[in-house]
Amino acid sequence: MEKDIHKIKNQLVGTIKEQCRVCYTCVRECPAKAIKISNGQAEVIPERCIGCGNCIKVCSQNAKFFRKEIDIAHQLTRSESPCAAIIAPSFPAEFSEIKNHRLFVSLVRALGFTYVSEVAFGADLVAAEYKKLMNAGNYPPVISSDCPAIVSYIEHYHPDLVDSLAHIDSPMVAMSKVMRAKYGEDLKIVFIGPCIAKKDESDKIDAVLTFRELREMIAKTGLKPAQVTPSEFDPPLSGKGAIFPVSRGLLNTVGVKEDIFESSVIVAEGRSDFQEAIKEFESGQIAQEHLELLCCEGCIMGPGMSPYAYVSSNSKRYRKQASVSDYVINKLENLDREQWQRDIDEYSKIDLFREFKSKDIRLPRPDEDEIKKVLQKMGKFEPSDHLDCGACGYESCQDHAIAIIRGLAEHEMCLPYAIENLHNYVRELNISNEKLANTQEALKQSEKLAGLG
Repeated sequence: MEKDIHKIKNQLVGTIKEQCRVCYTCVRECPAKAIKISNGQAEVIPERCIGCGNCIKVCSQNAKFFRKEIDIAHQLTRSESPCAAIIAPSFPAEFSEIKNHRLFVSLVRALGFTYVSEVAFGADLVAAEYKKLMNAGNYPPVISSDCPAIVSYIEHYHPDLVDSLAHIDSPMVAMSKVMRAKYGEDLKIVFIGPCIAKKDESDKIDAVLTFRELREMIAKTGLKPAQVTPSEFDPPLSGKGAIFPVSRGLLNTVGVKEDIFESSVIVAEGRSDFQEAIKEFESGQIAQEHLELLCCEGCIMGPGMSPYAYVSSNSKRYRKQASVSDYVINKLENLDREQWQRDIDEYSKIDLFREFKSKDIRLPRPDEDEIKKVLQKMGKFEPSDHLDCGACGYESCQDHAIAIIRGLAEHEMCLPYAIENLHNYVRELNISNEKLANTQEALKQSEKLAGLG
């Protein structure tokens, strides 16, 4: 297993073949359809992958892995340059067992980081930029650009919408700029959070660790919260940006109210919802001025959370949301607002403008006759034969046929087709058995007749 992982160590997400049971759940949950089934084996196609991590979250066999950067982080903390850990604001949802956040900060600091700061301050700055945009009036409809998986999805699969992405840095990148402005350009920066797509988001970050990786690093030290001296995050400290990782976090930070009669904002979270929102937005069916899109149901549901933390049940999700809310409420009650405002005034001068590029990798639609032939091979001659059951991982029989032509899928993935083949095999076997029995009976009769002679 280790060999299988290390030979493609630079791949963001991959499959551990020995553990894959080929259930097609990962195919179904991949918004980019970046998973190929070949010879009955699931395989992630790196150039099509957007790093959302859905396949990792839904795989019951733990047959998916993501690129780890623990070794890089170790090297950075041991280098001559100062090294900062910038922590995603979803940390209270992951480390809910540590009630005092200062103990958590000290545990991270004990790993060798010179500074430990909050990405949430970057979220404060980013929210201010979105507020300016929303208050400007008469601006074209815009799609939030804080989720790297959404950005990658649009750049690769909806390139016509690239110009609609908000030209604003993500909180992670914004905070990296703040940290270097405050502590020096030679500062090395390690982002720690719940997101896998962050690993490929920006070259301004020297390494990206998930919370899973952070837990692994802390476990190796043997340190427990009770063994460290509490310490506060290094400045600048955040304000309301700490609420960013929960559902509608950006809107709450900006201060936008979601009035169904007046709101010019649409919020779509999770695979099905964000894809539908993009589809309707691109076709002109919705005219809201702002789309807040997230691949996950809030960053607290990211694939880089520890497995027990993202089990897809509402109780888990809302418990985690409550953990973040409790932390933010306590934080705001004790916030030195004058110092926070001074920091905002100082670092709001940093340029947070961001460009996006079309990276179109859409595949051309096959010829209709070709699609028809593939469907007929699977016994689908009439519209009534198209069950669209989704067992293959595709939404429709036609989508499955197109994927087969593109080399992403196989005929055998169709459950009704596989069952029919099995029935045919059983029928043929029964016929063969019947013929064999008749032959044996005829042979016995021949032997009897020969004995009489």
